[in-house]
Amino acid sequence: MALANDFSALVNKIEKRLGLVFIGSRFPKEFQKDAWVQVIKEDTLPTFSRYFPNKLRFVVNSETCDTRMENKKRVYYIKDELLGDVKLLGVQDIDWQDTSPENYSVSNVSGLGYYIPNYGGMEDTMNAFMGIQAAADLTSLYNNNIFLDFIYPNKIIISRAGNVDIKLDSFVVNLLVEHSNLQTISPTKMETFEALAQADIARFLYMNLRYFDNLETIFVNVDLNILDEIKNAYVSAANDNIPYIYTISG
Repeated sequence: MALANDFSALVNKIEKRLGLVFIGSRFPKEFQKDAWVQVIKEDTLPTFSRYFPNKLRFVVNSETCDTRMENKKRVYYIKDELLGDVKLLGVQDIDWQDTSPENYSVSNVSGLGYYIPNYGGMEDTMNAFMGIQAAADLTSLYNNNIFLDFIYPNKIIISRAGNVDIKLDSFVVNLLVEHSNLQTISPTKMETFEALAQADIARFLYMNLRYFDNLETIFVNVDLNILDEIKNAYVSAANDNIPYIYTISG
């Protein structure tokens, strides 16, 4: 019911923005607001997801993936039954910030295992931070890095430099998936999503209703450049799913 209410509120808002409150009832049934929801699901959500996908935590292990050796590299195939109807778009890197037991094998192959900090009291906090940093610095001397590649539609490849095999029994990655409803879209990005939905609906109405005589279609003047704006905003610090490295010069 909540999802239905979200879509209903959105199409009502778009109806007002396009100035269709009084003439919308004159549209053929196939082009009234019930059809707009389908346009949002089939057009707007997939397009928006390609630039601002939904991020899901995923544990890679023997229960979630089938493992094989291919060309001297360990390949993990995500099991189809786990994805279900979820549309997988990509896989981010290993979640190096995850200190849960599911990510334990990463620390085991990273040298000194600096993912296990030494927790102390308040008086020992500074020493703990310094110890973690020192362990990380020392680990970097002996770590020949772990590389993760994703091959569509469901292959995760783990390797090291020189095709050295690496076996991770359990590790955590972030899956980038398509939004299936409005609840997974951040409120800070809803203005962009609403503008894209408005453009999609305006285009849908115009492309179909232009064949009808004596039907007002002034609403087609809506700004259809929203996709360009999304492309420009895609590579930005506002997108949580874009990896960024900040450098500070002295």
